[in-house]
Amino acid sequence: MTEGDNEDLEVAKEWTRDTQKIAVLTWLSFLSASAFTMLFFAFIDPLVIVDAINSASIESRNAGYAIGFFFFWVHAWTSGWLILRLVRRKRNWPQKPSGRVRS
Repeated sequence: MTEGDNEDLEVAKEWTRDTQKIAVLTWLSFLSASAFTMLFFAFIDPLVIVDAINSASIESRNAGYAIGFFFFWVHAWTSGWLILRLVRRKRNWPQKPSGRVRS
């Protein structure tokens, strides 16, 4: 290793806990959106949905697939974020003395 490599290692910082959560949330929501897109569009043609909503702006199946994927991705990311916000975190509250001795 050269001296320049050591400098690069020193500059690299650890991710914060919140950054790690966001990265994991984004990756898992991407994977779940991919799976849901494949399952959903295996049974439903995107052009049928376009006809049902009377939208002339979407003319190709690929555009429908892309819009569907991003819809699933946003939905999965939002639901994952809400889960992270609602999960109880461990609190380090002062414990009340309970008279019982634990062994």
